[in-house]
Amino acid sequence: MRILTACCAFTLCFADVLSITVPAPAFEIEHGRLVAENAAYFNVPGAPNIPGRKVTICVPPGALIESASFSGSYQVIGKIDIPPTQPMLPFTDHGSITGLYTMYEQQKDIYYTTDALYPQTYGRVSSTGGLRKYTLVDIICYHFAYNPVAHELCYTPTITVNIHYHMPAPGSKRAQFWNSLMNDITYDRIAEDVIFNWHDAQHWYHTSTPKRANGYYIIIPASLTNAVDTLVAYHQSRGCDVHVVTKEYIEANMTGADLPQKIRNYLRENLADIQYLLLVGFSTDMPWRSMVPFNNDPNSPWNHPDYSPIPSDLYYAELTDHDTLGWNSDRDSYYGEVYDEYFNPVGEDNPDYHADIHLGRIPFSSQTTIEHICEKLVQFDTNTDHSYKTASLLAGALYYYANEDYSGNSRNDGAEYLEQLMDDNVLDRANAVYLYEKGGLAPCPYTCTDSLTHNNMVSYWQQKGIMYECHHGNNIGFARKIWAWDDGDGVPESFEMQWPFTLTTSDVNQLDDDYPATTILRSCLCGNPDVAGLGSQLLNHGSSAVISSSRICWMTSADRGGIPYHFFERLLVDTLNTDAVIGDAYDLARNDFMTIGNFWLPTYHYNLFGDPAIRQLGRTTGITEMEKETEGAAFTIFPNPTHGLVTIRLQSPYYGTVEFTIYDESGRCAESISVDGAVIKDLYLELPSGVYFVKLTDDVQTEFRKLVVVQ
Repeated sequence: MRILTACCAFTLCFADVLSITVPAPAFEIEHGRLVAENAAYFNVPGAPNIPGRKVTICVPPGALIESASFSGSYQVIGKIDIPPTQPMLPFTDHGSITGLYTMYEQQKDIYYTTDALYPQTYGRVSSTGGLRKYTLVDIICYHFAYNPVAHELCYTPTITVNIHYHMPAPGSKRAQFWNSLMNDITYDRIAEDVIFNWHDAQHWYHTSTPKRANGYYIIIPASLTNAVDTLVAYHQSRGCDVHVVTKEYIEANMTGADLPQKIRNYLRENLADIQYLLLVGFSTDMPWRSMVPFNNDPNSPWNHPDYSPIPSDLYYAELTDHDTLGWNSDRDSYYGEVYDEYFNPVGEDNPDYHADIHLGRIPFSSQTTIEHICEKLVQFDTNTDHSYKTASLLAGALYYYANEDYSGNSRNDGAEYLEQLMDDNVLDRANAVYLYEKGGLAPCPYTCTDSLTHNNMVSYWQQKGIMYECHHGNNIGFARKIWAWDDGDGVPESFEMQWPFTLTTSDVNQLDDDYPATTILRSCLCGNPDVAGLGSQLLNHGSSAVISSSRICWMTSADRGGIPYHFFERLLVDTLNTDAVIGDAYDLARNDFMTIGNFWLPTYHYNLFGDPAIRQLGRTTGITEMEKETEGAAFTIFPNPTHGLVTIRLQSPYYGTVEFTIYDESGRCAESISVDGAVIKDLYLELPSGVYFVKLTDDVQTEFRKLVVVQ
């Protein structure tokens, strides 16, 4: 066994060069296998599956990146067998699977007969852009390289990255854009979590007049503005600065090549004020931007409209650069080009995946439907029934059988992704109903609550705060794939399959809409915005939020759980930076996914139907101090009011974990702290002026105290 670790170091060089030293992930070689800790995999299909490391580097405000160079010193550390990188796979097959594996075999033959190291560079730039006021560069470092002919593995413990940049001219539009954001601290906590050289960022982006965006913006056709009155009044009652902006106003007053670009330019112009954005209207009334992920090929390499172009709201959420520097930097008619036909990351555009605002949609143009959805969203957000909100309905079908159609492929069972969530304690198995495929030949081997059927899907959809399914899908529903019979060769073949629907749009009116579910549809096309599909219909009845795919749904072997896994983790477990808010959790889940797999297609095809500001666990507004009803870890706050520094004291020992969550007056989480109640007695905090509510949670009780901070 061989273990190597290294410490990180930062050096800021003068002129317009930033020099960063990136250490390798810890790794070991055991039984001829390379295992790297906290590594990621960014290799093209067929190439050696070498671990790498992706880091997000901050540069000075508004800096324009000219180039990046990478240097290291490889040394041979032994002979080993590194397998080829498996192809990215869609959860359907319109002939693409055969093509993808053909491409994979061709590239594997090239890489594994070449007597040279792969990769032949120490790193590359993945994307450029920003996170609100922070200007960012995402880089991939290759601390390992492999010669597949000699079977030699090479390693460099550190890689030095030199980023060459120049600053925008003073007074230029770019400089003005960043100057307008300099006091913004809305995403500071997220930035600290994301940025590798946070010490540098704190120096460049320091402000003595911090300001958080409090804007909740709704863009809507003028004829429908009254339909969102309930939601407007609710968010105003929470202290949000609500703006209802008509599509017609933007079209008449903003510049841009088309309406989507005008909307995006409007959002960029007002970014300093916007935290959440809700787009209202069917796709013909509230347009989408369609992404073309493969260079100059709007129909994708498979020439099928279910693959590409891909309608994506990431275009509106990511606002750092003007289209000509990001989404359409080559200035052709295609947006979001990131690959050639072999998935080589040599795209002609330079998009960014770090969302600058949290965005959702109500994809309807019916006044009564919008009113109903808004009322339901308010009810969900004010429901604090933890048992209901964490109860889940999980439905896993078979994506592919082993060696299906003599492909030699391994089995891909949706139940595996659901089991992973429960095994990792992201979802509570004791509070879950999980339905797996028990029909046909070679059924799912996992035990489950009940078998996966249409009737069970509908009947178990009662008082579930979470629903996650893995099936094959189309516009109107998702279906099981059953190996119904065998012709005697023991190989599952296409003509031996049956495809019974598990849920369709005709079923949604039977679902529980009094206790709606936050829903992820990991099936193709269910979120197609061009039709009244399953995703939108579930938002109308049965769901409080729906994340679904606007086109074919994809996965990568680098991160098989994908965005859905990270979403639930950020929504229910790792909530410090999300406070269990839907839009916050989704955007951070996208970041998590890209850090591991750097695969663009899922970042395009997953979109959120619903209000991005809704909190999964509910929220209390107008909180007042409550009397302690049971014995537990009581606490006091002093001084109160305070001029900034405050002490929180546990009054009695409590032998367990105590959670303190501090909310500002609008209900947003300002701080979250977990302590050992038996050890830590005093906590010291410094907060900006305002009214806060401090919540203590232990295994016995939940208790609130009001805190006032004055100048």
